[in-house]
Amino acid sequence: MLRRGTRLGKYRLERRLGRGAFSDVWRARDTVENRRVALKIPLPEVVRDHGRSAVEYEARIAASLDHPNIVGLRNADWCGSRLLLASDLATRSLADYPAAKRSARIALRVICDVAHGLAHAHSHRIMHRDVKPENILIFEDGRAALADFGVSRFARTASATFTEAGTLGYLAPEQAYGRPCLASDVFSLGMIACELLTGTLPTWPFHWPPGNEKRFNERVPPEVRPVLRKAAEFNPERRWHDAVEFHRALEESLARAEKSSHRRAPARRRKQRRDDDVSPLALQAELFRKRCGAHLEMRFSCYRCELPVAESMRFCPWCGFGDNAFSEISSFPLVCPDCERGVLPEWSYCPWCYSGRFVPNGKTPRSDSKALRTCSRRGCEGQLRAFMKYCPLCKQKVRRPWIDPMLPDRCSGCDWSVSREFWLHCPWCGRSEGRSHRYGSH
Repeated sequence: MLRRGTRLGKYRLERRLGRGAFSDVWRARDTVENRRVALKIPLPEVVRDHGRSAVEYEARIAASLDHPNIVGLRNADWCGSRLLLASDLATRSLADYPAAKRSARIALRVICDVAHGLAHAHSHRIMHRDVKPENILIFEDGRAALADFGVSRFARTASATFTEAGTLGYLAPEQAYGRPCLASDVFSLGMIACELLTGTLPTWPFHWPPGNEKRFNERVPPEVRPVLRKAAEFNPERRWHDAVEFHRALEESLARAEKSSHRRAPARRRKQRRDDDVSPLALQAELFRKRCGAHLEMRFSCYRCELPVAESMRFCPWCGFGDNAFSEISSFPLVCPDCERGVLPEWSYCPWCYSGRFVPNGKTPRSDSKALRTCSRRGCEGQLRAFMKYCPLCKQKVRRPWIDPMLPDRCSGCDWSVSREFWLHCPWCGRSEGRSHRYGSH
């Protein structure tokens, strides 16, 4: 049994990252080079069923692909009966990367990165056969890279989720019938693009447009839509023949979209609507914005209801939406890749979400003119702005409720200041007393 602390050759296992149909994946420390790696260890039954030479051959295929958007092997060696495949350690997989679902810009960047790596493999006539979010890794610099080249053919499981080569849901129709081709990988990537950009994974019979066409058209530039549509074609003869064609077309369409955005005239003011067309909630939100919007820095609009929100709010106070992103509009110089809210370069942690963690710039944090408190942890000099949930220097959770004199009520869930007169949801914890009532009313 493998467990934390087990020594395999020069590697010491630290934490299991996952278990797939082909292998266990561990975070391990290379005790010779003194660095952490991702260590993939093929399951004993895979080695037994296919033999050492076959597994080594597939490992050599993976090692032969040298590209920044392909997770390459740093080292491969046997330790007794176990084959150890060491590669660079990523921060997460696409399946655990919510920023790609919230931001179309990040989603398209990830798809372009993966297409680039896949194009390199296809130019060497190498298929992946199992392109899925779990096999797309995200590194600290934001780069996306495709993992598990050459191993999907060994995958075996009793569940219906996997075939011997491919994952249902992203599997091309011709691959399901045992006739995979290079275009099959393109189809899988097209399915991932649709899922990221619409929030829905297309299903059989894969009719276009995808389930949420309105959202797709809102988030994807017109120049890029036909490229992604062709990638998701049911018939392989009408699809991009390989990732080389797909990546070239995608890059060209993104470049045209960038030029078009620069040439586009400034957006016109919205046409004044008659009072009869304005919802009561919108009038209520506008009145609150005039009273308290500047104080709470409600300079942004909710993605779902388009009513005013602040970057510090984790939920929209009007509709309760919790996935607003500020990556391209934040007033901060940097953005947390997890919650896409602004951060300062000298912070070690995101004060808005639990996951965000950064490498600070090494400078002593300067006095923050917007800070209202200091961290309660002894010895920490972290400065807290209003409605921060965590200390940006030590990640200590804020225990004392935030009280704002312009918000006269208290949330019955988190005890932070709210406005029952106006809000339907607590923007700090999302609590609501029901759709037909104002926030906190009974």
